[in-house]
Amino acid sequence: MAAIVTSNFRTLNAKKLKQQVSSSSVYVGIGKSDVWSLTTSDTTDTTPFTPADTLDQLGEARANLIGLKKIVGTEISHVIPRYTWTSGNSYYAWDSDDASIFDKAFYIITSEFKVYKCIKAGGGASSIQPTQTLTDPTAESDGYIWKYMYTTGVQDAENFLTNSYMPVKTISLAAEAILAVSSSSSTTAILTETVDEITIGMTVSGTNVSGTPVVQAINGSVLTLSTAQTLTAADILTFAWASDADAEAQLSEADYAQYLNQKASRDSSTAAGIERIEVTAGGTGYTSAPTVTITGDGSGATATATVSAGAVTAVTVTGKGTNYRVVDITFSGGSGSDAAARGVLTPKAGHGVDPIAELGGFFISLNTKLDGNDGGDLTVGNDFRQILLLDEPRDYNATPLAGNVATANTLKATSYLQSSTAVTAFTVDELIVGQTSGAQAYVVELNGDDSRIRYHQNSKTGYTAFQNSEVVTGQTSNTSATLTSSANGAPEVDRLSGDILFLENRDPISRTTTQIEDIKVIIEF
Repeated sequence: MAAIVTSNFRTLNAKKLKQQVSSSSVYVGIGKSDVWSLTTSDTTDTTPFTPADTLDQLGEARANLIGLKKIVGTEISHVIPRYTWTSGNSYYAWDSDDASIFDKAFYIITSEFKVYKCIKAGGGASSIQPTQTLTDPTAESDGYIWKYMYTTGVQDAENFLTNSYMPVKTISLAAEAILAVSSSSSTTAILTETVDEITIGMTVSGTNVSGTPVVQAINGSVLTLSTAQTLTAADILTFAWASDADAEAQLSEADYAQYLNQKASRDSSTAAGIERIEVTAGGTGYTSAPTVTITGDGSGATATATVSAGAVTAVTVTGKGTNYRVVDITFSGGSGSDAAARGVLTPKAGHGVDPIAELGGFFISLNTKLDGNDGGDLTVGNDFRQILLLDEPRDYNATPLAGNVATANTLKATSYLQSSTAVTAFTVDELIVGQTSGAQAYVVELNGDDSRIRYHQNSKTGYTAFQNSEVVTGQTSNTSATLTSSANGAPEVDRLSGDILFLENRDPISRTTTQIEDIKVIIEF
């Protein structure tokens, strides 16, 4: 059986992840302060191994956790491969019949951070960088035709623009933002679908709604209204700008330009039309231009043929038509035969209506910054070798029921040993051993103020628990400390809770109080 996963499915999955992160508790975790070796006796930091999606390795990653930081909605974005416009480079034109189009440079980002889709390639290298933000595709003197899509803002560029990827966004328009309420209270509603991307400043109306609802906030799939409203499961909420002037007042200059372009494309009479016609065979014997006949499930498309040396050399679209999803091009007359061509269709809603879908936004980027100890929960003075994404972990000892998930901005993930004597002479990363229990662990952090040794265990050390009142000895420092009668302290998070969505093994990154680690995770669907 032959089957495919479509780009629509990939984009849908990316959107679902973005919604999940925006509406729930997803954390970036750092862990593994010990070296990449197989035994405690080997202190060599070898090359990190490729992680596997197994219970053993995911469990090991949980055990290695040092700290967690919550991802907020502004720290996640759809991204696409980056193609920077460069004079002398050639670019591909959008082609509805090219199964590998999303692997090609059919769009570019300019030096002004403006993003354009190539509607027609010039037949050679591009020499004119587009700069316009017009609603219609614009031809440059080098033969390229570009459709303005959006401009990457300063904050998005800082968070998500890399050498390999660039952010992509879609501004919600009224026609795309009709939502059914699945459950509600007086001021909030859980929606069956999420208004994606930019929504602040929009107005909302709905059936069976008392008064005029006004959006206070949208977090994932939860909408909060600014005043008490009466909502039922039968309500349909429609988001819209009251007018272009209202949109202009609420949006940045760049986002307003994108809004106008999306709106113009959506309202165009040539949505789902024929963008161009490519000659696949010139035929022979043509003494005059044949008649071009266009058939399909749409209507209104027209075109004319050009003949040279007895063959059809080009077909010019004179009317794009509308509502075509399939199209067939045939030739008649002109005294020749065997000419053939194919039609290239616009996206279903027209160019520029949904940049995320049109440019292949099935990549998700998560970006967070670890700033020093981040409230005391992220260890400094040590390093980490693993990065993971953890969905909906629970606070330690929290009841394992839906809704009882962690909500704090940061969480300390290491257990600790309470000592009755000073611990400052121990060293981070050294192996400590309990003289009675035989338990082993790696020192992650030392707190001299309250005589605590924070540690983690993994498969190298085993998971034997330390005993109250026993002596622990550092195998590098030769320092010993006596534990109290209630020595074992818990982390702030239940390391066994939540689902690991992503895991990366890497070379060590050292952390200091004055350092900021900018962590970017790219996930492709």
